[in-house]
Amino acid sequence: MPIALRVLRCRLLAMTTSELSDAPNYGLVTVARFEKLADAQEHALVVLAMNLDCLITVDESGYLIHGEEAFVAAIHEEFRLYDEEQKSKPEPAVIPVFRSGVELALVWIGILLYCFARQLEDPALTERFLNSAEAVVGGGEIYRSFTALFLHADMEHLMGNAVFGLIFGVFAANSFGPFRGWGLVLLSGFLGNFLNAWLHFPDAFRSLGASTAVFGALGLLVGSGLDAAWRARSYRKGIRAFAPLMAGLMIFTMNGIGQPGTDTLAHMTGMLFGILLGFPVATLLARKEG
Repeated sequence: MPIALRVLRCRLLAMTTSELSDAPNYGLVTVARFEKLADAQEHALVVLAMNLDCLITVDESGYLIHGEEAFVAAIHEEFRLYDEEQKSKPEPAVIPVFRSGVELALVWIGILLYCFARQLEDPALTERFLNSAEAVVGGGEIYRSFTALFLHADMEHLMGNAVFGLIFGVFAANSFGPFRGWGLVLLSGFLGNFLNAWLHFPDAFRSLGASTAVFGALGLLVGSGLDAAWRARSYRKGIRAFAPLMAGLMIFTMNGIGQPGTDTLAHMTGMLFGILLGFPVATLLARKEG
């Protein structure tokens, strides 16, 4: 049986259609009609916000909102303003989520372990493939900026980078996709190493380790968060986007900022390229998903 809902200020009263016809005249007239109950209830709240009584009834044509006859024009204007406001609201930002990329993370760790074993067998490999300002910039051996990501000074160095790389690499894979995410992590590390070598040239600078790529992953997360904040036009989300930077500072602290053996500039350049790559790629992915 059709029902009618009596909304009086903040009180709700249910009546049948026949009861409604026998009820006292509340001075209410039909002001709007909706196909969905949710839309009718939503606009009824607009009337209540005006401190006016309203009534929702249902018949074969849909859901009707009744309001006080003296305020029909005002109610219609409030409905118009409310509908325009809803249309102007930006769509919620959606960050595409993909498979975790754990499998690729384990492959990456396996490669690091293999390369370290080869370093122990043949120490000359370290000197041949580490990042060197003289070799990369002066000698054109640009590949060293990439191969240095897979070399480490000792097991402690390797395990630290493997653990943090696994965590932040998987996060990046969740945001960008497993292959795309890990590709961006390595690309950020490569570009970070190259810029680091270029900034040190012509000094006899050398470095090795996956930490540049680890901080590249952090930068990718920052870039993805900034894209989500930009599309949502949210200042709060923009602030939260820099949460990975706090994680980076924690890693800096654990490794000792500026201490011997810590290449702080490489960490910064890796994160820089992660942000520069992460923001536009996240934007393109969001457009594609949309």
